[in-house]
Amino acid sequence: MYLFAKKIHRYLVIIIIFLGLMMTISGTLLKYPKIAAEYLTFINIGFIRFIHSQLSTYFGIILFLMMITGAWMYFYPMWQQRKNRKKNNQDTPTTEQ
Repeated sequence: MYLFAKKIHRYLVIIIIFLGLMMTISGTLLKYPKIAAEYLTFINIGFIRFIHSQLSTYFGIILFLMMITGAWMYFYPMWQQRKNRKKNNQDTPTTEQ
């Protein structure tokens, strides 16, 4: 399960980088509309706002999935180590006199 989470997390990182880049570009153009009006005359602000709002939903979902897989990769080794430690403590015989 750990390796599956690691593989999924890697793919999600690639997707979040792409979405983050697109959100950054569209957010910058929304913050500074003169740039879009002066250099990108073929794109209107309404379209940029639409793209930004549509991408934000996917960005949030992918980020949430990334947090879940990242948390699994972080806590799973600790859980396994704790489980193995308990198992080893139960297996060792105690010497009583």
